[in-house]
This record gives sequence, structure tokens and C-alpha cells, in this order.
Amino acid sequence: MYHGVGERPAVADPYNLFVPASSFAAQLGSLLDRGWRPLRLVEYLAGEVGPRRFLVTFDDGYRSVHDVALPLLLALGVPATVFVCAGMLGGTSRWMAEMASEALVTADQTAALHAAGLDIGLHGLDHTLLAGLPATQLRRQTGHAARLLAEVTGTWPRAFAYPGGRHDGAARAAVAGAGMRAAFATHDSAGPYAVARVDINSTDTELSFRLKTARGYHQLRRLTGGVPGLRPALHALVGTARRTSRPWP
Repeated sequence: MYHGVGERPAVADPYNLFVPASSFAAQLGSLLDRGWRPLRLVEYLAGEVGPRRFLVTFDDGYRSVHDVALPLLLALGVPATVFVCAGMLGGTSRWMAEMASEALVTADQTAALHAAGLDIGLHGLDHTLLAGLPATQLRRQTGHAARLLAEVTGTWPRAFAYPGGRHDGAARAAVAGAGMRAAFATHDSAGPYAVARVDINSTDTELSFRLKTARGYHQLRRLTGGVPGLRPALHALVGTARRTSRPWP
């Protein structure tokens, strides 16, 4: 699970969402060099998963996915699924006060990503967290948003990613009822409509990326989260990548 690709100083990206382009290319290259094979969304949905297969996803729909990540993906021959907020195309990530001006893909850029072979999934209408929403709002964030997105890409979205990774039974039912075949969470897994992913961020080093893509990572993460002080100690051991100090407009 990625978000943006490109360099941002910490003040412009306090949540570590943007992975430098060089790191992004190196991470995918590392997987390919180790014999991993990328999955298309249709292959994932068909159950063509197994050891050393990986599905690349992007949440939020930042413009950098079109401008920076797409050329790298095409050069490496790696497909990806981009989850966008159907009601915010061409806008900014105003749901985060600290990053309210970060540009999102436009409708034309979304269509261009689709034409280039990337899958376009749904990230809700406007990044509203789905857990706890009433039924009318859930329908707006799923079925209504899916119709808007289908008008841009020409195809009904096949997958959903929960904003903030938050979901509950009603949210999962709404996504399924809106005709999508799978949904993705972050760490909180609950069946095919809440599939856990491995989050990759700007602080990841080569060592931490290898750890995150090792078999048993999810179990290790749960274990370290249950022992006070263990996860920070592990983070200190693997280190963190340095952030750029260049100012960002």
C-alpha cells in the first residue's frame, strides 16, 4: 500500500505518505530481482495469489501517481491499482489540515491511468471514514461514488479501499452491495471485504522494506504491538530513511 510518490519535507508530509521516486523504483526492483511477480487486480480477484506474488495499490489518488509513479511502473512492467475519491477529482487532500493543498488526480488523469493499464478503484466519495456511518451515507460513499467513477473510466470499479483503513460490518456490506468484488483495509483484516495490506512509507529503508515483504510480517507486527516497547525497539534497529530538507511550495 502506497500513497504518493515523490520527495516532500516532513513539514509538508507529516504522515510520511510520499515515498521518493528512487526508493519506489528500488523497492519494486528489489521484489522483481528476488523473483516476485506482480499481480493485476483481475488476477488477484481470480485467486491467482501465492508465494512471491504482489499487488501494488495506491490510496487517495494523489497527482504524483500520474506524474511520477506511472512512468516508473510502465518502465518496470508492474501493474497497479489506484484508489481515488470519486467526488474530489481535480481537488486537493483537504481532509487533512496539514496537507490540505496536496493535488489529487483530475478526471482526465484518472482516465489516462486507466488507459495506461492501471486499475482504478474506489476510495469513497470524499475520503469520509465509513465506520459508523448511517445507511444513507454509506450508499452515497459506495454506490453513488462508484457511478461517478464509472462515468470517468467507463467501467464499474471492482475494488474499494477504506479511507483511513476504517471499516465495520455495515461498511463492508455496503461495499459488497455496491457491486465491488473486494475491499482493502490497512492492518485490520476481516475477510475478502477487508484485506490487510503492507503499508510502505517515506521512512522505510531497504532493510525495513525487506522485513515488511518477508513471510510472516503481519504476525510479527501483531506480536510487536502486544509487547510494550518492542515495536519502537525494532524500528530503532532497522532505522528510518532520511527526509529531504528542501522546501516544498
